[in-house]
Formats: sequence, C-alpha cells, structure tokens
Amino acid sequence: MSTNQTVESAKNTVNTAGEHVADAAHATRDYVADAANSTTNTVQQKKEETSSVLADTTQTAKEHVANAADSVSKAAKPEEEKTPGFLEKTGTAVVNTAQGAVEAVKNTIGMNDKK
Repeated sequence: MSTNQTVESAKNTVNTAGEHVADAAHATRDYVADAANSTTNTVQQKKEETSSVLADTTQTAKEHVANAADSVSKAAKPEEEKTPGFLEKTGTAVVNTAQGAVEAVKNTIGMNDKK
C-alpha cells in the first residue's frame, strides 16, 4: 500500500469515526430531550393529582367543620339567648382556622394558586 493510499484510508477512517460520534451525540441529545419531556409531564401530572387531593381534603374539612359548628349550635341552644352571636363567632373562627390550616399546607408544598 502506498503512502497516498494509507493517508486516504486514514482520512476515510477519521471521517467514518466522526460520523459515528455525530450520530451518537444526536442520539444522546434526543434521549435526554425525551427524558426531560417525560419528567416534565410526570411532574405536571403529580402536581395536578396533588391539587385534586388538596381540593377534596379542603372540601371534606369544610364539611366537617360545618357539621361540628352545627352540632355545637344545637347543643348550646339554651345558652344562645345569654350569648347572642357567640356560636356564630365560634363557628366562623373554626372555619377560618381550618381554612388557614389548608392554606398553610398548600403553601408548604407550593400548591397555593392565588387567582
């Protein structure tokens, strides 16, 4: 094999290797992009699921607080005449406390959407 043939063969080998490296880089870039998209989609899905659970929990808490306030109201009927507005204030305070707890949980996990 002559020197020119050896040089030409080496150039071909370098070109082929360069093409393989470029193909591998392209495949790696595509893989990383797909993985990033998949991760982003999973995070968004989990955020939506968490928001749904928080909304359900908030609604349940509000219902329990309302039921508790109603029970207190019914139990304290005889005292109502002596303390007008007390039960309303107590019920409002209980509801506000429950709502504050829900907001604190939302803030803690970064899900508080102020619209």
